Amino acid sequence: MDLRVARGEQSKEVLRQAFIKLFKTREPEEISVVELCRKAGVNRSTFYAHYQYIDQLILEVLLANVADVCSGFARQLDLPLEDGGVERGVISSYLSSFMENPTLRRFCTCSNNARYRELIIRAQVRISLGTVSDPELYYTAYFQNAGAFYCLLEWLANGRPVTDEGLIEIIHEYSKNMYRFRTRFPAARQ
Repeated sequence: MDLRVARGEQSKEVLRQAFIKLFKTREPEEISVVELCRKAGVNRSTFYAHYQYIDQLILEVLLANVADVCSGFARQLDLPLEDGGVERGVISSYLSSFMENPTLRRFCTCSNNARYRELIIRAQVRISLGTVSDPELYYTAYFQNAGAFYCLLEWLANGRPVTDEGLIEIIHEYSKNMYRFRTRFPAARQ
């Protein structure tokens, strides 16, 4: 790897880590480029060598954390089934990954979280499906991801009123309905 490329990647990583540290206690809109660069120990010119706007960095951090949570999962609509729905073990693994990722959870609870929820759902669909040209398949995956994701957010917002196992069962039952939906619309299957 070229030394310049390596330094560039190192600078970007330092900026990402500085953002994550600031984001723990601040809203994304409150973090300025000057403050971010001060925290990262780099010049503003270093920031602007990699990003035009701070929103580009925020999106990069968000998508990297979604990929971290979703990594290791099979294609969303082809996940192993258990009595007609996604296996409880797969759901449990996703839930654990989500709960262990404080940055992604913070994106879901920050004051402007509605902006990030949509991006998280789209990223999950893109990661789970890859590039897909079938719109019915895309919207089926989108609906499935959005339903499970909003259930998870509601559960967190209400103080986790049911056990993890209870939430896993709810999402499992939801997935059974999704798979029944897919069998009624064969064009949504590949």
